[in-house]
Amino acid sequence: MQRRIITAIIPLLMLGLAFRAAADPVLQWSPSNPLMQVDDQLTLSLMLPEALDVRTIEIRVEFDPAVVTSIDGEPGALFDGFNVFADFENTSPGFWYGYSVILGAGDWATGPGELFRWTVAAVDTGITQISPVTVTLLPPGGGDYPDVELTIDQIRVAIPVGAPELTPELPQLSLYPNPFNPRTRLELMLPGGGPGRLEVVDIRGRVVSTPWHGDLPADRPVLVDWTAYDSVGHPLPSGVYTFRLLGSAGQAVWKRGTLLR
Repeated sequence: MQRRIITAIIPLLMLGLAFRAAADPVLQWSPSNPLMQVDDQLTLSLMLPEALDVRTIEIRVEFDPAVVTSIDGEPGALFDGFNVFADFENTSPGFWYGYSVILGAGDWATGPGELFRWTVAAVDTGITQISPVTVTLLPPGGGDYPDVELTIDQIRVAIPVGAPELTPELPQLSLYPNPFNPRTRLELMLPGGGPGRLEVVDIRGRVVSTPWHGDLPADRPVLVDWTAYDSVGHPLPSGVYTFRLLGSAGQAVWKRGTLLR
């Protein structure tokens, strides 16, 4: 009897492990870490590198508008041939939003392939990270894929060919605990030191707080405690917030944190 129970349980465990593996997709940009020059345009593809059934992609991304500007966005090749509703918005400077859903309950796309494409133009020399604020991937039949990951990438805009290229070092930013309620401690570091500013951005792309600004020393980090209040002293609601550390040379780094009240 015990042996039959174990025999019945093993396939269920294997099915559960297979579902878990399939339920944690990792998306990536193509080309990775591209190099541009001022006034160039580039189209980046958001790629699904694995075999997965997808009906909807929804993404909100943050970038440095001093380095690149968002031009256009549209569904990727994976959605070709389907009846699709799509949306693309530059919600505010430094943020863009993309959405694409296959209409019809019996239709869906199967990866691998291109989910969405985003066109940018280079504004000025420097480096900007492409940081996901929210990423949602929905399968057919309801539900969602939990813990969708999109690796942080960057776009480099070089100075003209023939001139010496200067690459500013990126700031460093960490926070603990995360999730937090309501206090978290942020550690700020700017290689070489210099002026900097820490901003907190909500999911709509609004800067809701500036917990710190000043000069970062070259030899040690600055510690900042934040207790989830906005710029006028009101407590902020639970949700996902992006912490953005900006350097005076256009360097920027982002980290996401979750406030759970």
